[in-house]
Amino acid sequence: MPTDPHFIVNPAAAGGRALRWWKYALPVLQKRFGRISFAVSNERQSLAELTAAAVTAGHERLVGVGGDGTHHDIINALVHQNHTDRITYAPLPLGSGNDWCRTLRVPRHLIRWMQVYQKGKTINHRIGKLTFGAGAQVQYFINVAGLAYDAEVVRRSANLDWKHRLLYPLLTAAYLPGFQPPKLALKYDSHTIEGRFHTINLGIGRYNGGGMQPVPQADPTADILALTYAVNTPVNRIIRNSWRLFTPTIGEMEGVTTTHAREVTVTGPTGLEADGEFLGTGPVRAELIEQRLRVVCGWPA
Repeated sequence: MPTDPHFIVNPAAAGGRALRWWKYALPVLQKRFGRISFAVSNERQSLAELTAAAVTAGHERLVGVGGDGTHHDIINALVHQNHTDRITYAPLPLGSGNDWCRTLRVPRHLIRWMQVYQKGKTINHRIGKLTFGAGAQVQYFINVAGLAYDAEVVRRSANLDWKHRLLYPLLTAAYLPGFQPPKLALKYDSHTIEGRFHTINLGIGRYNGGGMQPVPQADPTADILALTYAVNTPVNRIIRNSWRLFTPTIGEMEGVTTTHAREVTVTGPTGLEADGEFLGTGPVRAELIEQRLRVVCGWPA
């Protein structure tokens, strides 16, 4: 049975720059690891199909090459196919934001990444489940899910050609003054909050949007979701405190609550994104699943 790392490459990551990077990285990886195998997704073979094929071939160590959306697709495939207990997963960050890897302290620089990989440190990473929409669709997430304004920014940015880690923060600032916060009902554990929500974030990882920290209280190994929400908050207050999104202090802003929850439901007219991918609309239920994934990382330091 193969035990060498098997790389699954998303050539569309980082606005298409990933394929060029991979051509330069492959000889370096082969020199360090010796024998490796890899597969590159295309129009005929999706990341999910390549993941299934890799597991069927007996690979137990998968390396996802791409950004948060790449890891989202691969991990969804592993969960849907009930393969999380058989796999050790190593993210190689090559996207625009690489926010999941910020929490995990996985470096983007290839030489430093290889050092982290060869140390072999792993954690049993939690996985979130989202049930949403009128048809009760299901998606899994590994980092952060966002509703209200966060989902709207992701929806608007999805078709833009320019991909950069600053795209999300720039669009966040550009769209905020004209955004009408939806009237929602948020329920978690024994709490019910109704009002106009600018944002609701559910976190396993701490970062999203190119380095912002909406859920600084998140822990990828914890048995509980991190929850941050802003309700009935004037837009001028949000703008004045926007710097807090790049620090762990967002919970110190009046109108913002940072807490934890075992199960969260949101009803009302809202979009939903997870790991930087727009998924659809509410209602939404979020929870952790029993399955965990062994992830190679540098967390905690």
